Amino acid sequence: MECVRKFWFWFTLIVCPILILWAVYTIGKLVGNAMVSQSSMPAIDSTHLVAICAGICAVSVLLNTLRKAKVRFARANN
Repeated sequence: MECVRKFWFWFTLIVCPILILWAVYTIGKLVGNAMVSQSSMPAIDSTHLVAICAGICAVSVLLNTLRKAKVRFARANN
């Protein structure tokens, strides 16, 4: 069980920032298309929603993991 926790800890520290960047890219692309196009609202499909939802969830998981990392690494240095 400890091996799974260690894997999940490092996995979230690596994958969550990538998901956050993907969500920011998607939001930026939507905003850019809205600014350039003549229509008022860009077309949002399911891939855009998945990227944005993944980014929001990744922020939550990353913050939780960073709190655990702070405690974990503080304990290792004492």
